[in-house]
Amino acid sequence: MTQTPAGFDAQSIGRWIEQRFGIDDFDVEVMSIGRSNLTFTITVDGSPRWVLRRPPLGHEGGSAHNVAREGRIMAALSDSAVPVPNVLEIVDDAEVLDVPFVFMDHCPGFAINTAEDWARIPDGPGPDDKRSCAFGMIDTLAAIHAVDIDEVGLADLRRPGGLIERQLRRWLGQVEQIAMRETPMIHEVHDVLLKSMPDPAGSPVGIAHGDFKPNNLIFSDSGSVNAVVDWELTAVGEVLTDLGYFIAMLTVPEEYTSIWVPTVEDGFPATDELIARYQEVSGHEVHDVGYYSAFAMWKLACIREGVYTRLATGKMGDLDLDPEVAGAGVEELAQQALTLLEQA
Repeated sequence: MTQTPAGFDAQSIGRWIEQRFGIDDFDVEVMSIGRSNLTFTITVDGSPRWVLRRPPLGHEGGSAHNVAREGRIMAALSDSAVPVPNVLEIVDDAEVLDVPFVFMDHCPGFAINTAEDWARIPDGPGPDDKRSCAFGMIDTLAAIHAVDIDEVGLADLRRPGGLIERQLRRWLGQVEQIAMRETPMIHEVHDVLLKSMPDPAGSPVGIAHGDFKPNNLIFSDSGSVNAVVDWELTAVGEVLTDLGYFIAMLTVPEEYTSIWVPTVEDGFPATDELIARYQEVSGHEVHDVGYYSAFAMWKLACIREGVYTRLATGKMGDLDLDPEVAGAGVEELAQQALTLLEQA
């Protein structure tokens, strides 16, 4: 085995893998995606075999990093219409690792992180082309929102009150708890979002993924969705928050998201087409998209502030990222959210 990255105890995890799967020779590398929970690819005989996901080093920040919860959600959705990785085991044993982790099969395919990734999807027109791929993302989002949480055993994810109200309180609280910098715009936009919040009673409720975007999906070479990953921000509440987030991520500058997203010029449908597709497939009446997109940008600003803090304090494993670069754009994202709210 080659030198292992921080956060992966090769000796104890290796012993567990050997006992569980009978394999004692493997390599480990940090996956290139993800800025929160740490995700490792385990390769056997030169091919990716498994994925291990664990909390960040120096775990802080509440349930957002509860990987056991994330693993349980994926396992619960395994028999639903939502494509998810195959969870093999959720391990909470200090003798194996000092924090819980999720151990799953490696899902074949690729995420869309760059223009080169998007170029792997065939050009249209046709059933397996870029527009079909984009609409497939929307269909997958609608499938998540159609899940009966009681039927799949996730009823305990329900919480009192609306999702927006809970998350406004939660994300502001986390920023105030861990932030190392002054963040006046985050506080200002929080107050506007709270004051102009849509009535949650008028919104469809279900599982909201919380971070649904192209680089949190695994695609086949034809562009179909093989799996939805990164369920750490999942909650039960107003599902239109996911649609607003997806649309917002298509417009936020790349330097503030650390990912590339396709545009209309790249063969991606226009926003109104995406909304129409979602409304058709889900059966939900879409409203207040501007507000939900503004909320998404504000939440992204909060997330980037948290990423900055964890990088600056060395709690992101071996990810070689400049904290100032990774944490840039917090005030700008909050300002964009405020502009959307003023236009809504």
